[in-house]
This record gives sequence, C-alpha cells and structure tokens, in this order.
Amino acid sequence: MGLLERLMVDVHGFCDERFRAIEDFFRANLDSGVDKGASFAATLNGEFVVDLWGGTRDYAKVERWESDTVVRVFSTSKPMVIITVLMLVDRGLLDLDSPVAEYWPEFAKHGKGGITTRQILVHKSGLPGFGRTLSFDELSDWDGVIATIENAELWYKPGTITCYSPTTFGYMLGELVHRLSGVPFVEFFDREIAEPLGADFDFSTPASETRVSALWPADRVPEIGTPMGQAAMDEIVASGEWIDPQYFPTVIPSGSGITNARALTRIGSMLAMGGELNGRRYMSRAVIDEASSEQSVAIDEVLGPIRYGLGFGLDNDSFRAPTPTAFHWGGYGGSFMTMDQASGISAGYAQNQLLIGDGYGSDPRLIGFIELLGEISNRITGLPGRS
Repeated sequence: MGLLERLMVDVHGFCDERFRAIEDFFRANLDSGVDKGASFAATLNGEFVVDLWGGTRDYAKVERWESDTVVRVFSTSKPMVIITVLMLVDRGLLDLDSPVAEYWPEFAKHGKGGITTRQILVHKSGLPGFGRTLSFDELSDWDGVIATIENAELWYKPGTITCYSPTTFGYMLGELVHRLSGVPFVEFFDREIAEPLGADFDFSTPASETRVSALWPADRVPEIGTPMGQAAMDEIVASGEWIDPQYFPTVIPSGSGITNARALTRIGSMLAMGGELNGRRYMSRAVIDEASSEQSVAIDEVLGPIRYGLGFGLDNDSFRAPTPTAFHWGGYGGSFMTMDQASGISAGYAQNQLLIGDGYGSDPRLIGFIELLGEISNRITGLPGRS
C-alpha cells in the first residue's frame, strides 16, 4: 500500500482517553494494510468506552466501512450458542450433566446415549464432526443435519479426548435449545439476546445485503497437528467457500454469524456485568461464574494446549486472555470477543482481512489487542494482569 492510500484510511467513532492505545493500534493496523476494514469496541461497567470503525469493505476498496457495516465472524458465533445454553441452565430447563438423550431421545443412537451437554461444551463429546462432508445446501437443512447427527458414529469414547468441534457443536447445542425452548434456535437467540440487547447479530443474511463486508482470504491454511483434528477441520473446509456471499443465507450456529464489534461487545458486556444490564436480568451471576471457571485443561486435537470454561476459552499461554479472570472466544481469521466480570470490561473485534499467524491464537492483531486490554485493565482497576 502506497503513502497516499495509507493517508486515505479514515477511522471513525470514539475512544475514551484511557483506552487511547487501543485506537492507536487499530489505526496502525489499517494504515499498514494489515487490516482492510475493521471495527473494535469495548465497554467498561456496561458503558461503551470504545467504538471504532474504519477502512473499506469491498474488493475495489471504494466502499467505506460504515458504522453499521457487518461481516462474517466464523467461530466467534459460538459464544452466542453458549449463552443460549446457559440461559436454559439458569432457568432449570437443562442439567449440564444429564445425558443429552434425556431431552433428545433420537440422539442416543450408535452409543451416544451417555453424552452430556457439559462434554459438548468442552469439546469432549466424541462427535467433533459428522463423519462426512456436508455441503452448504445440506447444512442449510436443519432437520437434515439433525438427522445426520442422530445417525452419526462416535469418533472416540465421550470424555476421553478433547477435539474441537467446528460445526457439530452448534447444531447439537442449537437443537437442545430448540427442544427445550419450543422455538428454533435462531428465534430464541433473537428474542432473548439480540433484540433486548440491541445487538446487530444475525446467523444469516441475504446474499444481496449491502451492509455485509467482503472478506479477504488468509494467505495460508491452519496447520493441524493430529489426524483426528485434521479430519474434523477438513469436513468444514470441504463444505464450500465460506467467504462467498451465496452462502450467507445458511444458518450454521457454530460459524455463520454476521455482525460487528459493537454487537459482540454489547453481548459480552451483559456477561461482564454478571448477567444483568440496564435493569434487565438475563441470567444469574452464578451461572456465569461456572461458565468462566476452569472445566477442562487439555491438549486439543485441533487447537493444542487449552483451558476451557463452559465453551469459552480461558487464559493460557496458547490462547491468551487480557487478564487471568477473563473468558473469551474467537473466529477463524481474527475476530474475537472477551469479557471479564472482575474488571467489568468487555471487548470485541470484527474485520474483513482473514489472517492466520503461526497457529491458532497467534494472530498478531489478536495478541496486540489482548495485551493492550490487559495493560489498560490493570491501570484502571488495579487488578493483576497476566503473569
């Protein structure tokens, strides 16, 4: 990118002076071309202190990233699924340690009768993939996908191995939400989370929707260190080209989310505030405490060394969080959200340049934002940062 083009990169929005280092980093990424177009937001005690956007959103680099621009965030969709499940737990409708088959009898086929929701959340279900590639046309047929899961064979004995489930995770948990709430997963999410929070988050959008940013593909494919992990990821890669707008109408709970940093942060702020925001109680602090506490420490077949809460990632050397008490998750290519009840800080990032570092969790943008958020959290709250 030449000097003139760098000078034309505009950043809009606002940033509290205490978070100024975040804005400087955000601007630097756009100026250098590491980011084409992006948004970043943060809240402190439920109030926005950062809401930034800038760059471009089309391949011709003509259309500016606007305040309401949205983009596919891939697995940063998973926290939305997790939150719906936590709501069911909080309402007494779901026991994490009861067999899923108690709520969904057909799930029990082929040795799956003992799998629990907790095992799904920590990626120990034994079903990290479908056992075959499903095309986007097949993935768009909810009932067909659920039938495929019901008839799927286990990959390993549940509870014995940790293997990140890129796609089955969302369908399994989404079907539980459907059966226990009485409404389709997306309808439950919209009614209970997105609409009351005013969060611009959708699991599908028409291919013609002009607010959706184009995506620039990563220059490499993530390297998976194990045959099982590779097989799980190969299924999703072989489904089709995820950045193609023709597939944006397909609801895939684990990865089809289309949103921006403001919406991610708004949803995260509810968790950072212990489940209550602007006078509305979404879930109890006790459920969030459990979700953000260590449930599993493992070598994941896909992700490597990891600490899991209930679906969320917790701070470790491979997947750093801003503070030891923060919980988080991210998506393929760079998007992420993080929240911390101890500091009251939540943050989110959504961008259109997909980037893979040396491995999962090593995107230099992610590392930079996380480190800065940790330093700012320590300065504002006095709470310890990462050791």
